[in-house]
Amino acid sequence: MATTLKLTKETKSLIKSSLDKEGNILNLGLNKWKSKLREFEKENRISTETFVKKFNSGELGDDKKWFGWIFAYKAYKHIKEKLSLMKGISI
Repeated sequence: MATTLKLTKETKSLIKSSLDKEGNILNLGLNKWKSKLREFEKENRISTETFVKKFNSGELGDDKKWFGWIFAYKAYKHIKEKLSLMKGISI
């Protein structure tokens, strides 16, 4: 569902600038979490995709070390979703 807003040139500029800054911040976070995921993969010698499947099926148990990895995965996924939403904004 598209929404159309009537904006002044100054308002458009402000919104674009704010979106650019937010995008930069999100990309920094995305890179941070991506790096953290790679660390977990290297340490445990499995891909994040495989880990998530095993974690969600209960194969890995409740060892607290897995919760840092699942948190990093969810944070990464959340940021990717926000960036995807931002790409859909046109001003």
